[in-house]
Amino acid sequence: DATKRGGTAETGSAWHGKQVLDYLDDRSNRNDSDPFLIYFGFSHPHDTRDGTPELLAKYGAVNHTDKNSLPPANDKQPELPENYLSEHPFHHGHPNLRDEVAVKGVWERRDERTIRNELGREFACNENIDIQIGKVIDKLRQTGELENTYVVYTADHGMAIGRHGLQGKQNLYQHTWRVPYIVKGPGIQAGTRATGNVYLLDTLTTLCDLVNVDAPSTIQGKSFRPVLRGETDTIRDVMYGAYCGGTKPGMRCVKQGDWKLIKYDVLDSEVRETQLFNLAKNPLEFIAEHGKSDPNLTDLAEDPKYAEKLSEMENLLLSEMRRLNDPYRLWDQPDDGLSPPAIQKRKPRKLQTKRRKKTAQ
Repeated sequence: DATKRGGTAETGSAWHGKQVLDYLDDRSNRNDSDPFLIYFGFSHPHDTRDGTPELLAKYGAVNHTDKNSLPPANDKQPELPENYLSEHPFHHGHPNLRDEVAVKGVWERRDERTIRNELGREFACNENIDIQIGKVIDKLRQTGELENTYVVYTADHGMAIGRHGLQGKQNLYQHTWRVPYIVKGPGIQAGTRATGNVYLLDTLTTLCDLVNVDAPSTIQGKSFRPVLRGETDTIRDVMYGAYCGGTKPGMRCVKQGDWKLIKYDVLDSEVRETQLFNLAKNPLEFIAEHGKSDPNLTDLAEDPKYAEKLSEMENLLLSEMRRLNDPYRLWDQPDDGLSPPAIQKRKPRKLQTKRRKKTAQ
């Protein structure tokens, strides 16, 4: 229920937990031994992040509602993320995007007090989710089902909340593109970690494989059961990402090994940017505006030393766009004779597009 984003047992994550607990109680009372699947989805920490009073107090946060004032400062609030910025160096390409300008408690602010308060609200919501999951795990243990059940913990996306000067989920930085993926169950060694690549769309195929059920022929995912069983570290060499919910063509990214390329072609060509990151050396994707002295802790796209790697990643991105039938091409790619989908013209807007100066490292 997407409306359950409040701070009480009836309006927040406890409501979601109760639905699962009631089902498991009913199943136990009926001595039901048939296999089961539970999709247990929370509305938090999606905004509005109205945490419970107890957890908000723990993290020094308040459900701030006054757009004309700042939330109170509190030493209990989480520290700013290392890759925090007060603004992004260029427009993200989605004018009037709700997640960037209208989230209650943040709006268009990126100051330290606002961001730390919002992080506290997020932490409060996350801990409440942990509590509810813990109750379900305990119930599975009580009913004797836990050791015979696969439990998957993941998310559909991350969230910026001040990182890179952004607030929402409409970007391709690691803090938003990469999500947690934790699995417990028969045949999975506890405490192990795999660093390889999977897509969320691989989940259904994998679950079917784990329980020896044929996966539907129409799905595109690949089973990563071998990763869960410790037989291999990854099932995919290349990861591809796209966001084109705003102006077109939008954003594209590709990742292979330690290297990641992000490209922006938005606002009717007003913003055309390329970023190149070595994630092994720069996992937080620091850019020039972060002011790091280490030459590896920045966007390397303009550094002549990495021209060959940039070209390699550009070619890989185009290859993935072709393989996946992406209907768009970016400004510096061949058009391949494509006619992009018809786009409804945007209404005239008042927007100043910040242009940054790039210098070779």
